[in-house]
Amino acid sequence: MDASHFDTGVRDESPYFFLSYAPALPPGDHLDAGRPAADKNVAEFYIDLTREVVRMGGSLATTSVGYLDAADRGGRSTTRALHRSRSFVPLISRRYFADPYCGRQWYAFTHRRHRGVLVPALWVPVPTTARPVVVDLDLPVPGGPATPLHVGAETLELYAKHGLYGLRQDPDHREAYAQCVRRIAQCVVHSSNTAPEPAADRTEFVDLDGVPDAFAASSWHPLGIAVLAPDIHHLPTDRRDTKYGAEPRDWQPFSDGFGTPLAERTAELARNLGFAPEISTYDEAEPVFLGQRETRSPWVLILDPWILHDRTALDRLRAFDARDLPWVTVLTPLADDPQTRHARGDLEARLRSALPRRLSSSRAIQRGAMLGLDTSEKFNSRFIELADSAAQQYLNRVPLRSSTRPSASVERPTPASGGPVAPASDQDDSQGDQEAQP
Repeated sequence: MDASHFDTGVRDESPYFFLSYAPALPPGDHLDAGRPAADKNVAEFYIDLTREVVRMGGSLATTSVGYLDAADRGGRSTTRALHRSRSFVPLISRRYFADPYCGRQWYAFTHRRHRGVLVPALWVPVPTTARPVVVDLDLPVPGGPATPLHVGAETLELYAKHGLYGLRQDPDHREAYAQCVRRIAQCVVHSSNTAPEPAADRTEFVDLDGVPDAFAASSWHPLGIAVLAPDIHHLPTDRRDTKYGAEPRDWQPFSDGFGTPLAERTAELARNLGFAPEISTYDEAEPVFLGQRETRSPWVLILDPWILHDRTALDRLRAFDARDLPWVTVLTPLADDPQTRHARGDLEARLRSALPRRLSSSRAIQRGAMLGLDTSEKFNSRFIELADSAAQQYLNRVPLRSSTRPSASVERPTPASGGPVAPASDQDDSQGDQEAQP
């Protein structure tokens, strides 16, 4: 079947899956210059997926299996397919979350009255905080009692590292790509067998222009920023007061001319990364850290080691360290004054005494952040990496509404939000041949 002659919009009003993606416009084109044809790689993936669905579904007719949104993104055939499709397969990429029509399609499908199944497919790896909704980007699995088709561990790693687009482009990964397509097709077929067929006469929206964008900026990801530092009235003996203010949030360890407390500067950096930060003192955050109050976000704890001269603060931090809190990351800025430089060895010893469990079980990058960051540049770099790590750990411990596991069959869920940038593992989809892809 030649992709260049493939009809990407099916005539049937009840497709088994709706393939949603962000189209790449040819150079020089604009959104108001007409709708682009389906991208070549996307159209070919659609064909591959359709063939597998037909093969697994037995008697399904090829022309009534899927719907590929291409030339009619906001038109009647698209809204019809969103009303009637059994499953929704978004091709996830950074561009996907920036496309308002993709956001509207996502919202329309997940807010239908009748049940449907989300089957997210990773097209290009995306940083965690570039995802404005909670979405599981592991290779999907069908809900029980279906047994997932076997996919090798190496293939799962390749899928996470390269996405479907990357696997398609590498001749050495053809079999890995085929395994992933078969698993996604299995999820589609399973959803067609388990989700009730939508009523043909039920219309919940006429077009997508009036549907909210599920990826709007209002759904930024919450991030707690807690500060454990002395204030000017509770300093260790002989500690100079030039770095401190009336409360812990006023602490300014770095003398780089900005004159802004570190907590506020960190919050601004967090907002640039797609977080919605909230600054707290350690006193305010401690009930969450000790399990007395449920967390609703990942956290970053910014620690001044000078406070560990206070025995009470040392004991409180040891109690924090004793708990398994992977969704909290700890960063220790070292003030750039001579007194701190001279006391660095003593301060590091106090940190090792306060955080023994974390220091023995963490990765090297985390240990370095806990034992001291002596410039604002180092602090900013580590914050970007480790805030995302905390965000990912947080996502791992909360239910994923968009998973294709049994809980993913949704019926008018609350608006999707929550889920957070992992620079270390991100694969930029704006370079080379990938610039032309969603």
